Amino acid sequence: MRVVRLPGIHHDASCTIVSGDNETVVIDPGTSWYQANVVERIESKLDDAPKVSKIFLTHRHYDTAGAARHLADHWEASVHAHGAASGALASGDMFTTWASRYNSDMPPVDVNPFDESDVFDLGNGTIEVIHTPGHTSDSCCFWIESQGILITGDLIPKKGHISRWDLPTGCLPDLLESIEYLLKMEIKQLVPGHGETIVGDAAVLAELEQHQQVLSEIVENKGIRPQDWPRPAPTCNWFTPVPPLAE
Repeated sequence: MRVVRLPGIHHDASCTIVSGDNETVVIDPGTSWYQANVVERIESKLDDAPKVSKIFLTHRHYDTAGAARHLADHWEASVHAHGAASGALASGDMFTTWASRYNSDMPPVDVNPFDESDVFDLGNGTIEVIHTPGHTSDSCCFWIESQGILITGDLIPKKGHISRWDLPTGCLPDLLESIEYLLKMEIKQLVPGHGETIVGDAAVLAELEQHQQVLSEIVENKGIRPQDWPRPAPTCNWFTPVPPLAE
């Protein structure tokens, strides 16, 4: 089975292409800003792989799922996400998808809900769905056991960056519990929502242990973040590098 990761453009999440002998799945196509470009990038990597038949979403956020409708229409593919995201994605909800923070509309798309621990056989390999709430209630990871690859979405947003739980449907205790679940797995490569892939058992373990330590401290401090934790980058809502302070 072939796995190709495409780094996201601008605010886009990383997009992953997984091809077996029978099917190709695209995971997290990104925003709707570059959706035509994303189609071209994906098709340039397919070679002799099967046509894209399914689009998987790790969670509902616009930077992850905004292009899902365009890709689904283009390939006549089905879109799959956790059931907790179904209503928001079908209605084009701008609040819980956080599209409003990107000053964008959320293209509505109907999804096929995952069942807990769904396993999709692509031919010569499988993808298992693992529900890992915390960043959002619908957050899922995708496990390719044959290669030890875990695709996490923004549960692990970027190497060295702790995930956010303070957005709609996020939950700090759930986030910690999800990280502790991943620590029990034998992961060789971890594909985060943004940034570089984390490669090697030791590097993956160190990343997850750092998340567990920091999140445990935050839980003990009743949700207060460490002062040395960098604040999230401002979104395109702001037209200056740093938003002016309120008077």
